[in-house]
Amino acid sequence: MSSRHSILIFSCLIILFTSSCKRQKIHKSSDDTTNVAVSPTDASNNDVSTTPASKVDVTPADIDFKFLKIKSKVDFSSGSVKQSFPVLVHIEKDKKIWLSIAVGLEAARGIITQDSIIFLDRLHRNYYKFDFATLSRQFNFNINYDLVQAMLIGNMPIKKRENDLITKEENNFVIKQQESTVTIENIIAELNLKLQKLRAADATGGSKMEIDYGNFLSINSFLFPQAINAKIDAPKDDKNSQTLINLQHNKIEFLDESPGFSFSIPKGYSPK
Repeated sequence: MSSRHSILIFSCLIILFTSSCKRQKIHKSSDDTTNVAVSPTDASNNDVSTTPASKVDVTPADIDFKFLKIKSKVDFSSGSVKQSFPVLVHIEKDKKIWLSIAVGLEAARGIITQDSIIFLDRLHRNYYKFDFATLSRQFNFNINYDLVQAMLIGNMPIKKRENDLITKEENNFVIKQQESTVTIENIIAELNLKLQKLRAADATGGSKMEIDYGNFLSINSFLFPQAINAKIDAPKDDKNSQTLINLQHNKIEFLDESPGFSFSIPKGYSPK
């Protein structure tokens, strides 16, 4: 698998899927660092009952920040292909996401903005450019920057709307959303109002995706998921194709100053 596919899979879980809170403020100084040594909180992992209760209202606890710097490890498995690689992520809230995959030398670099996604394959001196409008038309799903950013940090990918159905089931709230032919269920823990699980199903293509958020780190009374585990099932040639993506955040920094977003297409790189 090329570096381009690896970084695309990591940064846009929703593209994989289609192809097969009470607001909390986190704002720390530039020299504050949070490592995984912090003990995970006791988040609710109860399964959701199939019998919904009466409709309720809830505000999920989203993470707020200015800049984020995250060092992570990605484990990827699809069929006979298995890969593990480290990735460095810089995020400026609501503006851009910068990614770098390096094992010794940098193998790939990407930049995601509000309107486009560009990746450099340094091993083969190629670059790939996508725009969200084209991807949304291609997959019949509203793919955008906000969706990608939310999925990387554990916020609800699509913010709660007035017409969303909200029910209380056992120790969780369930926020059900409809986006074109895709049905999305956001499982919110009653204990801490954090997104614990996301389920999505495409009525037309038969694809299904499930994302679990766990090992929440306590950072100045705020919660950030250390583990993000995604499973995508998609019909292919009359068989089910399954893809697994496990993302482990090893170091998280909340910054007041920019961590750097250096990106340019070098001379001699060919478009793909």
